[in-house]
Amino acid sequence: MPRLFLAGMLLFASWLSPSLAGEQADAAAIRRYSQQAEQALAKKDADAAVAALEQLARLTPNVPEVYANLGVVYYTQGRFAQAAEALQRALQLNPEISGAPLMLGFCYAELGRLKEAIPILEPAFRRPPNNEIGRTIGLKLMAVYSSLDQHIKALEVIEELLERYPNDPELLYRASHLYGDRALQTMMRLVDVAPESLWKRMAFAEALEAEKHYDLAIMEYRKVIEADPSMPGVHYQLGRALLLKSPDSEEVRDEALKKFQQALAQDPRNSAAEYEIGEIHRRRGQPERAVDHFSRAVEIDPRVEEAQIALARTLIQLRKPKEALPHLRAAIQLNPTNEVSHFLLARAYKSLGDATNYQNEMALYQTYHFRPFAEESARGGQLPPALTVPEVTKQTLDSEIPPQP
Repeated sequence: MPRLFLAGMLLFASWLSPSLAGEQADAAAIRRYSQQAEQALAKKDADAAVAALEQLARLTPNVPEVYANLGVVYYTQGRFAQAAEALQRALQLNPEISGAPLMLGFCYAELGRLKEAIPILEPAFRRPPNNEIGRTIGLKLMAVYSSLDQHIKALEVIEELLERYPNDPELLYRASHLYGDRALQTMMRLVDVAPESLWKRMAFAEALEAEKHYDLAIMEYRKVIEADPSMPGVHYQLGRALLLKSPDSEEVRDEALKKFQQALAQDPRNSAAEYEIGEIHRRRGQPERAVDHFSRAVEIDPRVEEAQIALARTLIQLRKPKEALPHLRAAIQLNPTNEVSHFLLARAYKSLGDATNYQNEMALYQTYHFRPFAEESARGGQLPPALTVPEVTKQTLDSEIPPQP
């Protein structure tokens, strides 16, 4: 809620000339109500402030600051129609009065006069008077655009807010809902305009996969392939769903491997498919073949954290710890809190005889290994469910035992 912009505005009797005050009303009454309004606002007593300001408005009907402050206090009480009327009166008396146009924009937003609010809120958001009010303006403007179904503009506002306040919990929460709502609206639109399309079937399969209904997802992916084997991404998605359903089945790994190879045939720069092929070879005890594919995945896209980790751990297995170091450092730069990266880096340093760095990395491993358990305990064991399926198979510590000093 906007703060009251009251400093220097309420001592009206102090600047009204005695003659003018005498002509308009009793100067002593003006002074008394001004003081009462100031005191009430200092105590955050909105009812008392309104009572005093209403008396001042009656006594000094041509003083814009009285109406501006009255509009603000009405707003804090949720009396938006009265607030808008008071602010409009203030602007009629003085179109340049500070803060009143912005408050009027807030009132219009609350009253559902959305198209009238935008020309006020939009420029104010782009050039806010300060960071705090800029955040408030942005949230209001985002809500206005959402209510008008102008979703692209709402997304633009939340992106700007996140740029300004990247760690603001409320903004992150609201952004997640905005993106989620937009995704749902887009999906519903897809269903409406193309209910029989392969794109709709792909989306349905991915939704089933996200809900861990892997059997149903696999059926849908197979139907897509049957209809159009060249559909982008479908071979990779089917391979992933197969592995998620039966991660330890050699028969399933064989089929998934073929799907990832087909994905690469369609797109030779599919780093995720390269990674998954490498991971199948690694789990089968074929480190040399795994390294080839992990290296290719990292070459295509060095931002794939799991590929960096997998390549490093396989190099350590092949007794090449020095070659593993840059990949583990890259993984840690991408995600500093991943326990797997720190554990494997500790192994690499131990193999190289670097006791100091080994101890440092083991300490970090312990920190990040136990943090999830502490966080789960603090939440009473109620962890939020995953919202999406991981894009690639996650690297875990498997059966490794932490190295001893």
